[in-house]
Amino acid sequence: MDATTFALATLAGFGAGCLDSIVGGGGLIMTPAMLNLFPEWAILNVIATQRTSSILGTTVAAVNYFRHVQVPWRLVSAACITALLASAAGATLAKRVDPNLLKWVILTLCVVLAAYTFMRKNLGVEHQPRFQGRAEWIAAAAVGLCTGFYNGLIGPGTGTLMVFAFVSVIGLDFLRASAASKAANVAADLSSWSVLLLSGYVRWVVVLPLILGNMLGSQLGSRLAILRGSRFVRYVFLGVVCALIAKLMLDLYRSP
Repeated sequence: MDATTFALATLAGFGAGCLDSIVGGGGLIMTPAMLNLFPEWAILNVIATQRTSSILGTTVAAVNYFRHVQVPWRLVSAACITALLASAAGATLAKRVDPNLLKWVILTLCVVLAAYTFMRKNLGVEHQPRFQGRAEWIAAAAVGLCTGFYNGLIGPGTGTLMVFAFVSVIGLDFLRASAASKAANVAADLSSWSVLLLSGYVRWVVVLPLILGNMLGSQLGSRLAILRGSRFVRYVFLGVVCALIAKLMLDLYRSP
């Protein structure tokens, strides 16, 4: 790998890590960058390789959040367990499903998320948990199950969906939701990445620059989110969802 490719891969990892650590959506940067740098790669090669770095970057962000943001560990553990299991199942199914069908499903989901968040002006600004005790554990497990399966089946946008679910279903504010989603996202990534790794999809030649960039970006992004608070995370969330909608519409327009 030449110096230019190394630098561009590092830059892509940095941008993806920064965005992903705030509210998810790092795949919006990483996936097109990787497809441009390595056009001969299949999409599962791209997902498996970039996930190798995002696991470490998201871990850096999670550590930063947990140092400064109080999250209920009972909730986090439930989401991590179910995300870990469901993501492996999703990754196994991903090799058998029509990608265009999945894109239509995601597009519809993203439009609903954007409209709901935009209309609910105070959504996620204040911390208002809806469940207590066992009910909270069950709700968090359901969030982990659904988003973990999505992570394995599709991938990009998982962190964004997790944040929305923690806010809208469980009642966390955007900052706590972002913190909780990082732990669940790491669990889901580890699970689906292991399936892809064993299937031979990881391309190790580009992993080092992606890891360097992603960890640096995650450090910066998580610190920025902690400093600016839930309203800032909410605005970034809306921006990421709108970008996901635009990307999916473009992909579907270009598809045969």
